[in-house]
Amino acid sequence: MAEQFMRFTSETDPAQDFELYRDLYSSGADVTGLEGDFFAEVTGWRLAGILLFDRRLAGVGHERSAERVRRDQFDHFTVQLVVDGLYEIDSGNDFGWIEPGRIVLMDMTRPMRNRATAARVITASVSREVLQAALGSTAGLHGRVIDQDKALLLADYMKSLAVRAPEIGEADLPAVSRAFIDLLTVAAGSVELGRGADLRRLEFARRESVKRFIEINLATELTAEIIGEATGVSRATLYRIFQAEGGVGGVIQARRLVRLRAALGDPSDARSLADIAQACGFKSESHMSRLFRAAFAASPGEYRRQLRQATSTGERAEISRRRWDALMNEIS
Repeated sequence: MAEQFMRFTSETDPAQDFELYRDLYSSGADVTGLEGDFFAEVTGWRLAGILLFDRRLAGVGHERSAERVRRDQFDHFTVQLVVDGLYEIDSGNDFGWIEPGRIVLMDMTRPMRNRATAARVITASVSREVLQAALGSTAGLHGRVIDQDKALLLADYMKSLAVRAPEIGEADLPAVSRAFIDLLTVAAGSVELGRGADLRRLEFARRESVKRFIEINLATELTAEIIGEATGVSRATLYRIFQAEGGVGGVIQARRLVRLRAALGDPSDARSLADIAQACGFKSESHMSRLFRAAFAASPGEYRRQLRQATSTGERAEISRRRWDALMNEIS
């Protein structure tokens, strides 16, 4: 199923909860309090190339200053659907109210601010590659608001994803993300045409086809030859389209680590580490442990114990923050 990597809910002490929430968001934004009591309920899911957040917020604002943008070097977009409530965005021309039902696009390489007096916002953090596949060019998208009449299908889809994410199988995630891209294209209503844009969409489709094959066959032996024969993508093309991700071998390893992390974080998964290693396609338990420690600074056993022994809101928030930080590498 899709991996739930975040779950934060305010409890009984607004001041203490605010500090925990500010720490949770510390990697990506400066958090400030507004008038009125603070409240936050946030759930985060990892899809294929998309991080989906369902947020209910009150009395809180977020800011990405020019200095923070330079420091963290995020290179992705957020697609934010305001479901209800009062939510304001400043993308460079002062705050403006985003009415419920509207969608706003934000470029994380640009400064921005938002304020949630009391609102529910569903946010998809997506790679620049996804936006380019959907719309061709990403120029001029920062702060663009999609009106309700154009956003209807995408809005319905995002709300459905927020409810149905736990039911989506791992192998289906690339198709789910492709549907998001298609609906974003419809909502935006303007697509760059021309040979360059067509080539970008073709390469994105090739990458997603290969990633889907890898996901379905992750427990088996996978080589460039096997993948190329199954997908019709040549070895040279595989190297080129995945060069930025460490080649197709880097993609396979990253997907195995993601599946491993999801299994370790599932409290209902009672399999031994050896069985999980085999199911994720690692050569051995020791091979799995070495790669996992290099990626996440803890052994699989330590990571599993940390998750299952975390009981306080603070402990759970810290674990969510670390997992969120790791996932940002997938989209930035």
